[in-house]
Amino acid sequence: MRVMLINPPFDPEESVGESSSVRFVLNITPPLGLAYLGAVLERAGHHVKIVDYTSRFPYAPLTEIIKDFEPDLIGLTSTTPSFESARRLSEELRKIIPRTPLILGGAHITCAPESAMESGLFEVGVIGEGEETVVELTDHIRGHGFAGLDGVKGIIYRDGGGFRRTPPRPFIEDLDSLPFPAYHLLPSLTHYHPTPASYRRLPVGILMTSRGCPFKCTFCDRSIFGNTTRFQSPERVLAEVEWMIRELGAKEIRFFDDTFTLKRERAAEICAGLRERNLNLPWTCLTAVKAITPDLLKKMKSAGCWQVLYGLESGDDRMLGLLGKGNTVKENRDAVGWAKDAGLEVRGDFIVGTPGETMESLEKTLNFTLESGLDYAHFNKFTPFPGTELYKRLVADGYSFDFSHGCSILDHGALLFIPRSLDREEYRRWLDRAFKKFYLRPSHIGKRLLAIRTWTQFRGQVRGAFAIAGL
Repeated sequence: MRVMLINPPFDPEESVGESSSVRFVLNITPPLGLAYLGAVLERAGHHVKIVDYTSRFPYAPLTEIIKDFEPDLIGLTSTTPSFESARRLSEELRKIIPRTPLILGGAHITCAPESAMESGLFEVGVIGEGEETVVELTDHIRGHGFAGLDGVKGIIYRDGGGFRRTPPRPFIEDLDSLPFPAYHLLPSLTHYHPTPASYRRLPVGILMTSRGCPFKCTFCDRSIFGNTTRFQSPERVLAEVEWMIRELGAKEIRFFDDTFTLKRERAAEICAGLRERNLNLPWTCLTAVKAITPDLLKKMKSAGCWQVLYGLESGDDRMLGLLGKGNTVKENRDAVGWAKDAGLEVRGDFIVGTPGETMESLEKTLNFTLESGLDYAHFNKFTPFPGTELYKRLVADGYSFDFSHGCSILDHGALLFIPRSLDREEYRRWLDRAFKKFYLRPSHIGKRLLAIRTWTQFRGQVRGAFAIAGL
């Protein structure tokens, strides 16, 4: 079959709203999910085209793309913030090519399948991890149309006037069995721009070498990959790194795993392999306070790592408990210190405005960022996305949420939820003040200038500074 996969347009104004200057530092990276789907579909013998409207690639009008490729099946991916964009694009597709089936996958339909299907635009929704489901679904439609879909696990589909959901599909245990993502179906890496805080060289290659998260943070949605963590082997990871350098021209690598160092021995093996190959490649990763040691951080530094991103979330022990983090402010501070001692830069992610938050706890978080030695701090406002524990609790308490407008964590003007313990305007002012107070300190500006290693990094830092100043 001829299968078209689409990443819907990303409207920066919908994401940043009144914080319009932040659009210059948005994190726009290749859609790995679609790239994996494209790879497994091609391996199964299907013809695939990926259209990524979030990239800076100058695509032809949609009517021309459809006319040129003539798809038999169209799949779209969507998060909750991008669902309205996916819905609008699907309405346009229905006008252009009304008889072609539309399939929806991604985070939004996985955590809210019935409400996503109520739009009436999609024949089928893919729930959870998609590679095996999409191949089986495509083969089934090719041979049998939409009859007998109840035998395909991991989907929701139209059935008369309602919907029918099939049993969940088991997770893929052997991640090494998946082919490399089909980057050849995407625009080149140069058409993407990660946030300036996260790179020294461009273009950046993105890898996800594990799936699943064992932690139980109450604000996080684990619907797609679950709580069981699965890992690629070090050999597979190293082979993909070399492939990205050789075939894609990547000059830096970002490991996009939720917790790259969760299996410490494996992380150490990857570091040893990078050193042995003498790739001289800078890289960064996301990890967790509970998953690192001073020794491992030193090994990472010696293998080319220059920055780690921790999910620190709060500078208040009470809030850390409510968020289900399982670590303390002291442990957060120690983890930052260990990374700095190893010669690494540290980015800290914080989630603010969750139930129970007060101005006192917000100030403790801001003070922590100023005193802990962090190089970057991201104050992400809480949005109760479906699939999270906090969303379920709030709905049970009688809350309802409309995600159709301004539900991005970056838009300070769109506050979908405000805890009763906070005043709306005071909270909005705090969000703007926190960014400015952290980033516009003379000492911080001086430190950032001294830390710059490349011209590319310098340009990114300048853009970031103007974005913060414009808040």
